[in-house]
Amino acid sequence: MPLIPRLSQFSPDTLVSGASVVITGENLAHAVDSISLTVGGVVLQVRSASATRIDAIVPVGALPCAATATQPVTLTVAGTVLSATVPVRAANRLALKAGESANLLSADDVRCTELVAPATGTARYMLAVVNTSDVASASSAFELRGTGTGAMAGQMSAMKNPQAFGSMVATSSPSTLINASLLPGMRTESLVAQQAAAAESRHDNQLDAQRTIAARAGSATTQWTAARAEKTNRLGVAMASSAASLNVGDVVTMKALYNSCSAGRDVQARVVYAGSRAVVLEDVAAPRARTMDADYRAIGDEFDRVQYPLLRDNIGDPLAMNGAMNGDGRVTMLFTRFVNDSVAGTAGYVSACNFYPKSTFAASNENEVFYARVATATETPADWRRAMRSTVIHEGKHLASFAERLASNTPFEESWLEESTARIAEELYSRTFTSGGSWKGNTGFATTVRCEVYQCDDRPLMMWKHFSMLHQYLRGVDTLSPLGASTNNDVTFYASGWSLVRWAADQYATSEGAWLKALVKGGAQTGLANLAQRTGRPAGELLADWALANAVDDVAGFTPARKQLTFPSWNVADVWSGLAGTYPGAFSAAPLRARSMSFGSFTLPVQQLRAFSSSYFSFDGAQAGGQLIELRGEGGATAAPAGLRVAVVRVE
Repeated sequence: MPLIPRLSQFSPDTLVSGASVVITGENLAHAVDSISLTVGGVVLQVRSASATRIDAIVPVGALPCAATATQPVTLTVAGTVLSATVPVRAANRLALKAGESANLLSADDVRCTELVAPATGTARYMLAVVNTSDVASASSAFELRGTGTGAMAGQMSAMKNPQAFGSMVATSSPSTLINASLLPGMRTESLVAQQAAAAESRHDNQLDAQRTIAARAGSATTQWTAARAEKTNRLGVAMASSAASLNVGDVVTMKALYNSCSAGRDVQARVVYAGSRAVVLEDVAAPRARTMDADYRAIGDEFDRVQYPLLRDNIGDPLAMNGAMNGDGRVTMLFTRFVNDSVAGTAGYVSACNFYPKSTFAASNENEVFYARVATATETPADWRRAMRSTVIHEGKHLASFAERLASNTPFEESWLEESTARIAEELYSRTFTSGGSWKGNTGFATTVRCEVYQCDDRPLMMWKHFSMLHQYLRGVDTLSPLGASTNNDVTFYASGWSLVRWAADQYATSEGAWLKALVKGGAQTGLANLAQRTGRPAGELLADWALANAVDDVAGFTPARKQLTFPSWNVADVWSGLAGTYPGAFSAAPLRARSMSFGSFTLPVQQLRAFSSSYFSFDGAQAGGQLIELRGEGGATAAPAGLRVAVVRVE
């Protein structure tokens, strides 16, 4: 008489995705392929069997997204059907208190989440779906589904303001950043701001070209050593400084280079300022030639006194290659109409070619040079200088990065992070003005951005550019990325990248200057890998925390349980409030675009989420039971796109 199989125990007590299952009993010995095991209709993978034990596994992602509940177990052994029940938990259950947050950073974790109803019966959550891809051009479509349980079962939820979100468009053309008609009393200021913003539009492509030039050219220090040896052998004397001794009034010929090192345009330039760390040259063909010497002298003097020490101590030394190049210890600033005429829309730039000897690149100026535009005939010198002062610190930072990396023979930084840290240099410069802020000082609007716009003192536009562009990024956050431009005219990544680096420095640096110098000098890693190395945290975790910080920093009545949900250096909410109050219609006090939902059942498709950016969803109201949230692929596909993760914070 055949022995009848019997089931005595099923473990673990509660099944979850990926769990190992052990069934013990009697008379279970049969071939694995004669055993079938299902839980709630889901087929489990049987791994082994003996007379007293069966081992199986719950396939990852196989459990349907549902609240924790008892499910039927059906075990078939050689035609004999045995039945039992077991609790099954498909969802990550998050019982968050106000201020608490959670990052779901694995593919299985993000599939199904249950927000446990609080004892108070009401709650508000901010949820961010983040795209952890590090490829700037990448984007993903997905669908977020929700199901209310308990008292909310079957309740349909609708977006509270679908018109506001449905019309979201990333307006990223520099010409639309500031509209004078929207900013009463700011016609002059808006003109200067437009010029400052437009200056960024072609800069990132030029930086990519410089990265390629340096990678192909190889070690600059090695080539300078060879150049000195060749000249010594040829002349029989040690190679002297390659930089001529320049005096105010001298006229010299410089090569204007852009993305080619083999040829350049000759520029006749007059020495207007010769200081301790800067030489300032004006193109003799400039529309306002010989009428702006005082403005040029002021720029050179400020670089010597303020900007060079700031860069050297906190970012990197623009003269790090000077010794290898036999230079004279000064940066050369060439203000030339070549930039106006040939690189329209650019305020300034740096060429890597000039860091190499002429034996490598015949057109090299063999000097630390940055090029900048001259004032136009219709532009006042005061407006030009106001926009140019932050350009000088910005380009000085690029010189520092190029010099430090060439001196240590490490690859040039990715353009988005190169630009982000140049914006950090502008931020540090803004602190040199009265009440301009401090590291982790939670600085607000009145003494910074407002003072720049209305010129409380002789300060240029700096943080105005950062926050006006960041406002745009947050308005189009799904379709924009800090890793690069989404369209030819998109420059929002300058500001979102700055925000990311500023947040990371605030959270993980023990010495701001030392941390920034290490990031700028770099090493074998570049881009997000460099940032992750400096913070000691994986890039996906950085994105999740930064995304939530963008949503809740300094929100009234909210106290985060984790400091990572803050921007210690800036009271961002106050800046938005100040901009909105001063310029109603142009700025919003809450620029972040979040799909606002009540609890219940919903299906929300998102057509595009760009790399290293976020889609936001806000849930609030009466929460009488658990709220299930399921992340799916485009069109409701079961599997969500690779790289999408979830971060959630309970705000109230």
